[in-house]
Amino acid sequence: MNKITESAKALLPELIGIRRDFHEYPEISQHEERTAKKVAEYLKAMGVDEVIENVGGHGVIGVIKGAKEGGVVALRADMDALQIKEETGAEYRSKNEGVMHACGHDNHMTGLLGAAKLLLERRDEIAGTVKLVFQPAEEMSPVGGSRGILESGVLDDIGAIYGLHVWPDLPHGTVGVKAGPLMAATDHFTITIHGKSAHGAKPDQGNDAVVLGAQFVMAAQSIVSRRVSPLDNAVVTFGIFHAGTRYNIIAGECVLDGTVRTLNEKTRDMIEDALRKQLDALCLQSGATADIVYGRGYPALVNHADDVALIRKTAVSLFGEENVVDVEFPAMPAEDFSFYLKEKKGAFVWLGTAKEGQEAWPLHNSHFDVDEDILWRGAALLAQTAIDYLAAK
Repeated sequence: MNKITESAKALLPELIGIRRDFHEYPEISQHEERTAKKVAEYLKAMGVDEVIENVGGHGVIGVIKGAKEGGVVALRADMDALQIKEETGAEYRSKNEGVMHACGHDNHMTGLLGAAKLLLERRDEIAGTVKLVFQPAEEMSPVGGSRGILESGVLDDIGAIYGLHVWPDLPHGTVGVKAGPLMAATDHFTITIHGKSAHGAKPDQGNDAVVLGAQFVMAAQSIVSRRVSPLDNAVVTFGIFHAGTRYNIIAGECVLDGTVRTLNEKTRDMIEDALRKQLDALCLQSGATADIVYGRGYPALVNHADDVALIRKTAVSLFGEENVVDVEFPAMPAEDFSFYLKEKKGAFVWLGTAKEGQEAWPLHNSHFDVDEDILWRGAALLAQTAIDYLAAK
């Protein structure tokens, strides 16, 4: 049998066609009807042993049984797109106006479908069962589609789960691996400060919510700079500051909307507590009142060391040591794969897409696209990781 990389390369024309179809018809979280239907059709056509549909919403699970008895491992790809108007100019650009696969999930699905084909060609090498998880609603923080997949019970019997994400911060074709925290927890807060409106010429008769909001934003900057260890990572970002109705009216209300990103639970708890206490102090000082709604989103994505070692070894065997990057620092975006890793062993890796001489547009950007040569690499890595994991059990 051909080396798995050679077999994967031979699939590339087919994978490109599949990826472009997904890319042209993106669907947002909880609306992945067409996407799920196409995934199920592809899996049935290639002959997987079982296809389970409508798992945790529009989730699809494919089951491949090896020729030998053994454990159970899962491979996961996410399915949803983002509410972004595509500006790539590609011939296969989105036909769904205002929706785009700007986070690369079209590549993830395609890679996993390619992995399915490679695994089916290699049943004799599989000592156990592989579950292919096509998950909806990854972008739907704070809930996330992984929770529905886990609650369905379909993964209760797995020993580990693996996944990957295309990553424009790494060179094309490289695999980024890191044990421990790889991506951040993401929380969302909304603060409403209730002051008192008045004429703009008589500020003493009001309680200016603009000034109070500004004071709070500036005070909150000290939380990370003075309360978080320099050896830890945390972000407090205010993305929305909304107050006032007219230039000559003292604003009676201010709404602040923001996010907190952390890598460990103690820091996460501390920042939430500090925001609440700073808000209480502002109200005590000013006589205003305020409300805070603090929502916990995805936890930090923390990779299991032995699973990272396994997928790193697999990546080296496929692509060479020079194409495997030991990631030094985690990234502060979030990923709901983190929920799987809180309940199961496993690892999540980055697959680099930045090509020398080309602008590497960031994820969630209207220009984001990849060189489709990356597809065979993702397929080979996922398939061989499953085979290697089961062989080691």
